[in-house]
Amino acid sequence: MLGINIKKFTAIVNKELIGVDFSSDNLKFVHAVISLNKMEIAGILTRNTSGLTSDDISNAVRATATEFKAKGPGVISVIPSHAVITKNIEIPSTDPREIKEIISLQAGRHTPYSRDEIIADYIEIGTYKNSYTKILLVIIARSAVKKHLEILDKAGLKLERVLLAAEGLVVFVTRALRLENSDPPVNILHIDENHTDFIIGFKNKPIFVRSIPIGTHHLLSESKTYEVKFAEEILRSLEAYQNEDIEKMPNILILTGAIEQVRELEATLNNSMHLTVKVLPYLKNAPIAPEAARSASLVKQSSFLHIISALLSWDKLKVDLVPEEIKLRKSLEERGKELIKTGVLILTNFVLVFFILVTGIYFKGLYLKKINDKYHSLNEEAKKLEGDFDKIGRIKNYLASRGYPLEVLTELYNIVNPEIQLSDVRFDEQGKFSLRGTAESMSAVFTFVEDLEKSKYFKEVKSKYTTKRKEGDKDVTDFEIGGFQEGKGKT
Repeated sequence: MLGINIKKFTAIVNKELIGVDFSSDNLKFVHAVISLNKMEIAGILTRNTSGLTSDDISNAVRATATEFKAKGPGVISVIPSHAVITKNIEIPSTDPREIKEIISLQAGRHTPYSRDEIIADYIEIGTYKNSYTKILLVIIARSAVKKHLEILDKAGLKLERVLLAAEGLVVFVTRALRLENSDPPVNILHIDENHTDFIIGFKNKPIFVRSIPIGTHHLLSESKTYEVKFAEEILRSLEAYQNEDIEKMPNILILTGAIEQVRELEATLNNSMHLTVKVLPYLKNAPIAPEAARSASLVKQSSFLHIISALLSWDKLKVDLVPEEIKLRKSLEERGKELIKTGVLILTNFVLVFFILVTGIYFKGLYLKKINDKYHSLNEEAKKLEGDFDKIGRIKNYLASRGYPLEVLTELYNIVNPEIQLSDVRFDEQGKFSLRGTAESMSAVFTFVEDLEKSKYFKEVKSKYTTKRKEGDKDVTDFEIGGFQEGKGKT
C-alpha cells in the first residue's frame, strides 16, 4: 500500500498538460507544468495548419509536444464559444440524475443534428419554483471531437478532457479581480483574432454564453465601422440575456484577451454602455514563465487566455465534452486501479511465500557447499584426468591428419598434364586453395578445372581468370584457379 501512495504522490508532483485550440487554421498550444501542486505556463506556440491533411496536423501536434520537451503529457482540448451551441433552458426536476436523463433525451431538439451526432453537457445555474432547474446546455458535434481524438491518437498523445473555454474564463477573471462573491453577475468579453466570447458569469459559473463574430482582425482593419458593430452586438447580447430572465443584469464589463492593439475600444464601450468597463491584461495576471509570456506577446492579435484559464482549473471545471465511450473507458481504468490494490495484497502474500522458499534454498546451498568442500580433492583429480584426455584427443587428431597435405599435393601432381605449368600453389588453414600458372591453350585450363572437380580432394573448383598472351612465337594462357579442399586435413 505504501508503494501505491508514493507513486500517486509522484504523479501529483510532476504532471504536464498541453492545452490545444483546434477551432481554426491557426492551432494554439499551451504547455503547463504542475509541480508541488502549483501550475506554471511553461510554453506557448501557434502553428498554421491551413491546407494540411489530418496526418500533417498530427505531425505538427507531435512536433509541438517535442518542442515543449513534454514527457508523457495529457492533452486538454479547449472549445471556444463559436465552436459550440449553448442554450439556456429549464428542466422540470431538481434531481441531478433525472436532469441528466432529460438532457440526454432532449438535447437533439436544440440542434439541427440527431442525438447520435452530438455530445451534450450542462452547467446547473440554479433552481426556481422549488421544482425547476435552470441550466446552460452545451452541445458540440461529435464529429469535431472525434477528429480531435484521431489527430491526437496519430500524434501518440492522450486526450484527457474537452473543456468549454467560457467556464475557465469566468473562473480566471473573477478570481483575478476578486469577484467570486459578487452579487450582480459579471459581463466578460474575451477578444480573439476572429471572434469574441460574450459571457455572463455568476458565482464562478458561466450562465449565458454567446459568440460575436468580430475580433482583433476586424477591429484593426476597419476600426470605426467594427467598433460600432461591436458595441451593437454587445447590446443585442445583453438584451438576449435579459429576455432569458436568468439572473440580474451585470454592472461591470471586463475586456480581456487580445486587447493590446485595441485599447481604444475601452473608451468606445464606456461611451455606449451603461456599465463600468475594466481592462484585464491576462499575461500579467497568470502564472506564466517569462519565455512563454514573450512568445504570447509576439502574437498580438491572438489570445491564449481561454486555453490558459482552462488549464489552470482543468480538474475543477464541470463541462466535459469527451464522448461517453471515452468516459466509460476512463471509469474502467479507475476500477483497474482498485484491482491493482488487490493485486498488491496478493503480491505481498507471494513475497512471503517466496521468502520461505528462498530461506529453504539458502540452507540447502549451505549443505551443498559443505559437500563440495568435502569432495574438493576428488574434483581436482577429475579435472586433471579431463585435461589429460583432452591432450590425447588432440594428439590422435594430429596423427590422423598428418599425411593429408602430402596426399593433396600428390593428387595435384597426378592431375597436372604436360600442357599446364604451375607457378604458384597456395593452401590456407580454412581449406581454401589457389593455383596460378600458364597453359598452352584455353581448353587445357578448362580440362584441368574439370579434373580437379572430379578429384575427391577438391570441391567448388572455379576458374578465377584466364588471360591470353604471346610467349615468343606461341600463344599461351595465364590462369588462376580457386576452390576448397575436401577432407578433414589442414595444411
